Amino acid sequence: MDYSEIAIRPATTQGLDAVWRLWKDIMAQKAYFPYDESYTREQIEAGWINLGNLVYVAEIQGQAVGAYIVKPNQPGYGGHVANAAYMVDSAHRGKGIGKQLCAHSLQAARAAGYRAMQFNLVVSTNTAAIRAWEAFGFKRIGVVPEGFYQEGVGYVDAYIYHRFL
Repeated sequence: MDYSEIAIRPATTQGLDAVWRLWKDIMAQKAYFPYDESYTREQIEAGWINLGNLVYVAEIQGQAVGAYIVKPNQPGYGGHVANAAYMVDSAHRGKGIGKQLCAHSLQAARAAGYRAMQFNLVVSTNTAAIRAWEAFGFKRIGVVPEGFYQEGVGYVDAYIYHRFL
């Protein structure tokens, strides 16, 4: 598969199914997202996977291999700071898709009027994401000691990252 041929496009209603599949797979890994198996699709759609947010799908030859979602980090007076979630299909990790999604999301967030982006819960064991976020200029601004329970590992720190757009 040629990973230089990735097309990142806005999700449609049909594309939300692919985003849900990616999200659910990552949730099941119990290593990156705080949502457990008790969360329903409807609950996740209410906050994340909906066309009220910026939702983009990365495709290669029509196959969804990744996605991202950008939404306000906080309501009202905190709405100028974006928050994002990224998903890369497990079979396609390590190919630079996450970096392409991040670069695209920064541009999309800036174009949408956001002034900054913040990640509230970056699991300390997710070294690939940490390297990527720092390469894109994100700064670690906080640590939540033992802020994430990782299956098979136990309680690990969670980081807060931020950067201006």
